Amino acid sequence: MKFRYLVDRQPSADNAETLTRELREGHAYGAVTVAQNNLFIRRGTRTYYMPYNDAQKIFRRVRRLHANICCGDGDIEVDYLVVMAGDKEIAEIALPGRKAAKMLMDELKSTSPETDFAAPPRDPEPEEA
Repeated sequence: MKFRYLVDRQPSADNAETLTRELREGHAYGAVTVAQNNLFIRRGTRTYYMPYNDAQKIFRRVRRLHANICCGDGDIEVDYLVVMAGDKEIAEIALPGRKAAKMLMDELKSTSPETDFAAPPRDPEPEEA
């Protein structure tokens, strides 16, 4: 399953009104909004949604990015929300910071306790000879 575009109001007008109201009542963390039954993602001017029960896994990923800063080199850690469905990553959304990422994950766990929030195991690093 993948995210659906919110403007595609094919099912019914009642469903579209319910989704819009749910989006307004949800809590936003950057481009991600946690609502009662759906996860909403903003990309530019479009808003997409996905019911929690369609997601196989939802987890947080932290990547370390190398940055050349005016006074030297450094690494910046960026938090992402990753959504998996059907053993494939269907979305990776940058989050506004570590504190927001932790708050988002806590709210997701309380909103949708039946969803799996464990990250898949990492592939082992190849051993050098």
